[in-house]
Amino acid sequence: MLSAHKDRYLRTHHLEGALSDAWQAYCTFVRYLLIRSSIGSVTATGIVLPPSVVPSNWERVSHVAIRASAGKGPQVGGSNNLLLKEPTWGDSAKIVNLVNGLAPANSSTLLGYLGGGLAGPKHCQIVRNACAHRNNQTRASVDALASLYIAFRIKHPVDAMTWKDRTSGQYAFVCWIDDMQAIAEGAVK
Repeated sequence: MLSAHKDRYLRTHHLEGALSDAWQAYCTFVRYLLIRSSIGSVTATGIVLPPSVVPSNWERVSHVAIRASAGKGPQVGGSNNLLLKEPTWGDSAKIVNLVNGLAPANSSTLLGYLGGGLAGPKHCQIVRNACAHRNNQTRASVDALASLYIAFRIKHPVDAMTWKDRTSGQYAFVCWIDDMQAIAEGAVK
């Protein structure tokens, strides 16, 4: 009995770590992509993006993103160098505000991919948040996803990672990663 409990704990611990790592990697990618798009860069297809935020540095982009995430315009001369104040860059519910606030030249591409409707990032975020903030509300958010998968009753939010996609039969977590990869590959064009 003790061994089964230990195995369950280790499984949960490992899955939760993988989930958190995947979510943080996606948010870091979106952050980097939006900053580079806003300070001036060249896309993977060779399109030159002029700066859309001045001064063209990450601190100014961070400030504009924080304000845009809250539905506000930037303040003249405002900047932010505290990473803990930044928005959740990968949050698909805020991506339209972020992109519109930063207004990079590749806005339509960014909106098309980052806000294009692939559910992987959102589902990953919901399950990750339910693991990090365990309460009846976050648990209800995970339970609401069950109808989209071949699902079973979960004991811990992390169990949702092992639900199966109705179309491919893949684990939900694998589908979330596939969606995030497809978004990333398209958004850098």
